Amino acid sequence: MASAFIDKTLQRKELELKHVVSSYYAMGLRHLRTFLLCARKWHNHMLSESDDNTSTRMESILRTLEDALVEDLESGNYIYSSSEDIMEYYTTLLDYSCSLQSDLSMEFIDSVLVNVLDTTGELFQGSLRYISVALKETMVFFKNFILFARLLGFEPWQLQLLYTHLDVVALRVARLCQDCFYEYFSDPYLQLTEELELKFSEMLQKIKPIDPQIHETYVQVLKASNLPGSPHSFTLETNKHVLGDIVDSILFNIREALFTSGYSNEASMLILYEGLRFLRTILTKHLDTIGELHAKVKDLIGAAVNEAAKIVICSLLLHESKEEFSLEMDFELRNLLEKINLIKVITSAFIFPKTDVLGFMNFLLENLKKLPTCKVDSIALAKDQILTVQEDLVSLRSFLENILDQHNQDGKLQRLWSRAVEVAYKTSFAVLSLVARDIPDCSPLEFKPIIEEINLIKMEGLKIADNHHNDLSTNHATKTSNPSPSQGSTPAINGFMVTLDDEENTIIEQLVRGSKQLDIISIVGMPGLGKTTLARSVYDNPSVRNLFHARAWCVVSQVYKKNDLLLQILGSVHHNVSDKYAKDDEHDLEEKLKKCLLRRRYLIVLDDVWDIEAWGGLERSLPNDANSSRILLTSRHNEVARTINPNREPHFLRGLTNDESWNLLQKKLSCKEGYPVELGKKIAKNCKGLPLTVVIIAGILSHVEQDCWEEISGRLSLSALSITDECMHTLELSYRNLPDYLKSCLLYLGAFPEDEEIHFRKLIWLWIAEGFVKKCESKSLEDVAKGYMNDLIDRGLVMVSKKRSTGDVKTCHIHDLLREFCLVKAKKEKFFCISSDPDDLSTYYGQLDISRLCMHSTVEYFEKSWLFFPDLGSLLFFDADKSDSRIYRISFIVHFFKLLKVLDLIHVHLGPNFPTEIALLVELRYLALQGTFVSFPPTISDLLNLETLFIRGRDVQLPYNIWSMLKLRVLYISSCWFLNSSLAHNSLEWPSGLYNLDTFSTLELCFGQSLEKIMRQLPNIRKLKCLLSKSIESNADCNGIVALDFMSRLESLNLTRGYPSGYEVELIERCHIVFRFPWNLKKLTLSNMHSSIIPKGGELPNLVVLKLIDIYFEEDIWDMNEDWEFPELKFLELANLSIVRWTGGSNDHFPDLEKLVLRSCWSLEEVPSCLGDITSLKMIEVNKCGKSVVHLSLKVKEYQKNNWGTEDIHVLTSDIYDIYDDTDNINDIGNTEDDTDI
Repeated sequence: MASAFIDKTLQRKELELKHVVSSYYAMGLRHLRTFLLCARKWHNHMLSESDDNTSTRMESILRTLEDALVEDLESGNYIYSSSEDIMEYYTTLLDYSCSLQSDLSMEFIDSVLVNVLDTTGELFQGSLRYISVALKETMVFFKNFILFARLLGFEPWQLQLLYTHLDVVALRVARLCQDCFYEYFSDPYLQLTEELELKFSEMLQKIKPIDPQIHETYVQVLKASNLPGSPHSFTLETNKHVLGDIVDSILFNIREALFTSGYSNEASMLILYEGLRFLRTILTKHLDTIGELHAKVKDLIGAAVNEAAKIVICSLLLHESKEEFSLEMDFELRNLLEKINLIKVITSAFIFPKTDVLGFMNFLLENLKKLPTCKVDSIALAKDQILTVQEDLVSLRSFLENILDQHNQDGKLQRLWSRAVEVAYKTSFAVLSLVARDIPDCSPLEFKPIIEEINLIKMEGLKIADNHHNDLSTNHATKTSNPSPSQGSTPAINGFMVTLDDEENTIIEQLVRGSKQLDIISIVGMPGLGKTTLARSVYDNPSVRNLFHARAWCVVSQVYKKNDLLLQILGSVHHNVSDKYAKDDEHDLEEKLKKCLLRRRYLIVLDDVWDIEAWGGLERSLPNDANSSRILLTSRHNEVARTINPNREPHFLRGLTNDESWNLLQKKLSCKEGYPVELGKKIAKNCKGLPLTVVIIAGILSHVEQDCWEEISGRLSLSALSITDECMHTLELSYRNLPDYLKSCLLYLGAFPEDEEIHFRKLIWLWIAEGFVKKCESKSLEDVAKGYMNDLIDRGLVMVSKKRSTGDVKTCHIHDLLREFCLVKAKKEKFFCISSDPDDLSTYYGQLDISRLCMHSTVEYFEKSWLFFPDLGSLLFFDADKSDSRIYRISFIVHFFKLLKVLDLIHVHLGPNFPTEIALLVELRYLALQGTFVSFPPTISDLLNLETLFIRGRDVQLPYNIWSMLKLRVLYISSCWFLNSSLAHNSLEWPSGLYNLDTFSTLELCFGQSLEKIMRQLPNIRKLKCLLSKSIESNADCNGIVALDFMSRLESLNLTRGYPSGYEVELIERCHIVFRFPWNLKKLTLSNMHSSIIPKGGELPNLVVLKLIDIYFEEDIWDMNEDWEFPELKFLELANLSIVRWTGGSNDHFPDLEKLVLRSCWSLEEVPSCLGDITSLKMIEVNKCGKSVVHLSLKVKEYQKNNWGTEDIHVLTSDIYDIYDDTDNINDIGNTEDDTDI
């Protein structure tokens, strides 16, 4: 009866699980499934083995559950109501564990592991989550070990104790997970912390095989598998997944042991970790390619896995003396490491493709160095020959590096290259032959022909080098005429753009006319042809801006996530909402976007679409209200465009004509005088109509002497490449022409994800930390870096995405083809390694001395990646799943990457506790983290080399000893405050000042503190943002004067009063705080202050940007008197002001004003008449204001037209923050939670 009920219910629940929507209900079903599998496995057996009372109770539990299922099948409450009965059933089974059957039910074990995963992912965070993960992995290890033992030929009866041990472990864990689920289901808001953490910690200790009999059985299995004739080889190919799984488990346990046990031989354990990771990759990725290996080699791989398992089994035991344990393992470790080194050498020829020759050579040489210590007889006797071959291969590799760029263009070099490659592979096979045959007398003969062949290749190489010296040397034929970086102003956005009026008009016509139904217009063309440039020009056209109520720009690219696309569009339509919705699922985002666009005429640009799935994921969110809404997409692929909209022919973008190419080249060379026209036209023609090629060539020509133009023209005309290859060829020319200090800066841009807008400030901080920026006595490092960027922009290699109100670059990007070029060049020059697949051997083992690693993956994948690079200098992580809000730990980074100088984990949520292990990374110069930290540990001051501390987190306490971090240049935190509130009191002795600090954001201070005194400890600061608040207890400073005029180097200042409530609202109205600002200030932002704070013009003669936001005026008028004069002001923003009239003034008040922004000034009815007399005014932006403000702005434009005959002024009433957004939104630099503007 019970058996039939179990089988029937299991079948029904399996079907139900496939269709369930609720995550908690599904979790409950999975717990129920585990119980049913358990009951099916043991119920009948236990009824026959246990006493009558126990049998009766077990039958009763099943009948109760059966009744609950029948009565309450629809609501699912039976999952909760039956939990106590299920836990009692588990307890009864555990009481009779000695009588459990010995056959392993993998289905039950796997179901328990799923329950642990549920508990880990849904219920737990922080340390509790990691204890549960350790519990799961330990259980997985025992499961995999039994499968490994069966693979080695052991019968079930020989493993009876291990089966029983695993069954008991599974029952205990199943009961614990059921208990967690029951507690959570009864109260979803329950904080499952201390008590459960204790339970899981105790469970983790209980499941370890500390019973002597069980431990002995594990050891006996390992010893037996080491005996001669043990069947490793015949199982290797057919059971590769079992071996891969056991290696995975071994890796996890070694990593955990390193973190918790503190072995004296930690260095050897780290090397073992790296070696096992290599084995894991072979077993999971490359086993098919080494199937023909000799049986002894397969034995070697199996033996290595076996010995590693033995070390883990021992590490799971409780030893009284860790030192004794370490000594015991030293011998085992040495033997295992020798085996792994040998495996690396003899398998390298199979796993490295011949296209990655230098990677293979690096890998082979690295492991040949370690080979002479190997205890295999044949290897030991051939020691001298191996050392000779190793030395010869080093010189051979150097030769290959020298001819890398030329070997495909010269027949002799090509043949020599092939011979060199062949001899390297022969070396690997020679070592393999020694191991396979194990004939000591023949071992020296294996290497004699290899040594002779290497000598012949070197001799021929020297002859060719004598005859073709110029071809083999680095070719820098072009002579630079301007080796120093540009220090001029930033080039205009898309300043290189050529205007194709006919193309632009065609697209605009399709957007503004035609059917009222939603329509899709496609621009198709090859890379480098200017699809994005044309789409951007159309998107920004005034006639297009004014027609559509909502516009959005969305970059799709080859790799994308639907969530990110939806967030991009939402963020464009409603500015700064992407953070708010970042954790929503796809369904919610679809609904929000649809609701947002409903009944609005919208234009959405989908840039760089590679497949129709991207469109399919968005289509449901785009309503068709028959109001002439449009989709504009760009794609390289004609078939994609045709499939998305079969009713409209795609627009095929043409290339430039010869005349257009020449016109574009001339524009880019406008700063260069007296250039040869005819030769210039020839060069333009050879660019084959590609705007990207024209721009890059112009960048080369503008930085070389004219006697080099002929050579460049010759190189272009000789090229017989495809259009894409032509662009790559041009990029190579441009790269070679760069000064060395710019090459590193350019390649670094390739580390960022495709099509990402790179925040320039963050890029500068990284460049400085990496050591790319040269010191200059007369300039700050930041200014030198700006010069580097301007130079790259001048050369057409970098494009400006957004600019600040000061005219500086805010964000930038590079073309897809340039990024591909950077990736190839970076790999070849070992500049950085970029990967989303940690199992890619050719990526990692081809560059053993890798210095920079950029991970593009999910945080979870990164955490489980098993990466190990002891010499790594920089680690940058870019999250592929921005919706993941789980808390992760980064302890492994400290153990495996001890020499880091740059660590960027701004996309990894670390929770409330700052990782104290970070203090051990004493070489750090740049640190970027995310978390809900409330404070930093005092040990952070151990990071004496730290220059940039970038934290995405709020209300962080700064420890007192942060003043001892004298190398700090940047403190960039969402909001922070000093630990000791009395820092500014005279009674305290002040620490040393932060004399190198250049940027500080955002410091929270009370007016009760002496702001002036704190600022005196930052004598060289140039950019500062402060959040000021007024304590109720301190009223004395309500009408005080704050002197900041001593800060002679301060250029950008943002002062914001904290948004008050209640009593403090009244304080703002009656507090007249007067600031004495430094005369050198160029940018000033004032928010939520009394109008008395507004400076007089004579005080700030160098001010370029002024922003007044939420300023309180006692009356509804702002009358500018004669003192209000700013001769250098170019940008003025008034936002959230309640004034009705803005009067007074003359064109002398701000004679150079170029842009005026009026935002959320709902009551404004009058603006100064002098605005019409300011001929420098180019733009008035009106955002979220009443119609009266729009009317006033148009009157200014009309006045200028009638009186000055100029139509240059633009009045924009739509949201244009996609071009001039001066607010440092956290998405731009790495997501902080409010706007930061300094």
